[in-house]
Amino acid sequence: MKVVAVELKFVTEDLPPLQYNNHDKPATGAMVELVRLLIKESQFSGNIYIYPWARSYQMAKNDANTIIFSMFRSPDREKHFQWIGKIYSIDSYLVALKSRQDITVANLNDAKAYTVGSIRDDLAETYLKERGFIEDKNLYLSSAYPVLWKMLYSGRTDLAFTNSLVWQYEIKHSNLDPDKIKFIYKIPDITDDLYIAASLTTDINIVKKLQQALQQLKADGRYQSILKKWQL
Repeated sequence: MKVVAVELKFVTEDLPPLQYNNHDKPATGAMVELVRLLIKESQFSGNIYIYPWARSYQMAKNDANTIIFSMFRSPDREKHFQWIGKIYSIDSYLVALKSRQDITVANLNDAKAYTVGSIRDDLAETYLKERGFIEDKNLYLSSAYPVLWKMLYSGRTDLAFTNSLVWQYEIKHSNLDPDKIKFIYKIPDITDDLYIAASLTTDINIVKKLQQALQQLKADGRYQSILKKWQL
């Protein structure tokens, strides 16, 4: 397979333990390690960049030779990307402060009586809007996780949309106490698979080579070794 030499840009968000923004040091995390192996295995040249999710998403949607991870796959996103492969699976939840004894959610419609915080351009935004949540009425969107959590802790929102893997890291990173959080409701009918994907303008041969490299990493055990190292 002939692939023209290009510099690939791998974009993501700060989402420990999958990927950490290490500021003046190289990025780290389980999926960062996986992507570095993927670059090496596929013999491409590429760098990893950590931005707020909305910026990474728009770059991967519009820019050639741009790869995004770790991203939920959903019907509304399907046509906007070339999907390289699944890299992890998690569950999603609505959470609240333990002090909020007044909040009861038995189904998603119950949650509409409260204000829910989520991240802009995240799958949760689309999921909630498709089910009748209205922005700036019962849905409040943030560009970054510290803003999302500070809105919950300050009482500006009643609930936050998060997942079983990263909520504790996000809250600690926001200098808040994760012990104050309780899980209110597990989100049904939402994909829990995280993927790595390429922009539509990325050469299909590059995508195929990355797909083959990911399959090889899973087949020879290197992928599983990374998950074990990060206790995933």
